[in-house]
Order: sequence, then C-alpha cells, then structure tokens
Amino acid sequence: MPKDLYFDDPYVKEFISKVVAVEGNNVELENTYFFPQGGGQTGDSGTIGGAKVINTIKENGRILHVMESAPKIGDSMQCAIDWEKRYRKMRLHSASHIVYYLMHEVFGGSCTIASSGLLDEIKERSDYLFDCPLDKAKLQEVEDRANKLISEDREIRTYRDPANPDILLWEMGAWKMQCCGTHPRNTGEIGHIKLARGKKPGKGRERIEISIG
Repeated sequence: MPKDLYFDDPYVKEFISKVVAVEGNNVELENTYFFPQGGGQTGDSGTIGGAKVINTIKENGRILHVMESAPKIGDSMQCAIDWEKRYRKMRLHSASHIVYYLMHEVFGGSCTIASSGLLDEIKERSDYLFDCPLDKAKLQEVEDRANKLISEDREIRTYRDPANPDILLWEMGAWKMQCCGTHPRNTGEIGHIKLARGKKPGKGRERIEISIG
C-alpha cells in the first residue's frame, strides 16, 4: 500500500491504524492519511488515540507523527486530522498554483518562482523573480483573474503519473505540474482569495502572499 494515502484521498478526516514504531515522541503508523511537511506545505496536526499530534514529518521515506505523548507499539489507534487546518491548506495550495500560472502570464516569462514557498493554514507565501519593480496594478489583475477563474467551479485533478506512480501530479484545465500536496476537487471550494506584497526577500525578488476568506 502506498505511504502517501493523503494524496489519493485528502478528504479522509479519521481512520484507524496500528502503531509500528516509536522513537521518543515520533510515532510511525502502519498506514496514515496525515500529510508530512514537504513542498512548502506544513505538516498535519491532529490526534492519535486522543493524544495530540503537533506535526507530521518525513524522514528517510518514513512518515513520522510528532506527538506530545507516544502510544505503545502494536496498538490500533483511532486517528483524527485537524480538518479545519488541513482544508484551508488544501484550498490555499491550489490557489497558489493558479496564481503561479497567472503571475507568469501577466508579468511575463521572466517572473518565475524563486523558492518552494511556505504554506500553512493562515496563508501561502512564494518568492518570485522580478527584473523590474512590482507593478501593483498588474498584481491586482492577477488577483482579479484568479478569483474569476475560481468562481467558475473548475475541476481540479490530482493523480499519479501512469508511467511512474511515484510521481504525483496536479492538473486544472491546460495547467499541469508535479505536486505532492493536498488539494480540493474543484476551484469553487477555494473561495475568494486576496494577494498582498510580503516582506521583500532580496534584490530582484518579491514575496507574494495569498490569503482566503
């Protein structure tokens, strides 16, 4: 069974799984739907057996749940993801891909991602390369076009590459990219977004922040 079940069905909120390893407060489950921090998206929190999971990470191919207190190996546990945080990250993650393509269209081909960004339940932050000062009118155009597209309730597909199931893909219309994160099924779930200029990360770069209502 694939380890990244969160990708195949990101809407699973609760599940039962067996504890297979405990290393301090790091707990490995037989199967898990918790998303481990990666690709700029922060790891899931929630509970395992009622005890708090404060983060989820991946080390050497293993998904580890960082807990306040660890259960015993061999126990089958009721697991619950903090759905409110997860769902906001799903919506923000797809919003970030939409904004990425529109930034490229509106600002031109030289405007590309400079880093993988940081995405939590509050907002998404990505650094873009710029060869000229940021045009606020163009940034507003990106926001307006993104919200129009989002309101059209377009289908979002996430799937494994048929030629290589380890490669995970995000697709919406003609836009497609590799992505291991969690996403909603359609743009209508994202809701209205707002773009803002964040703290300048350095010369020739601009930080664009995305928030949702």
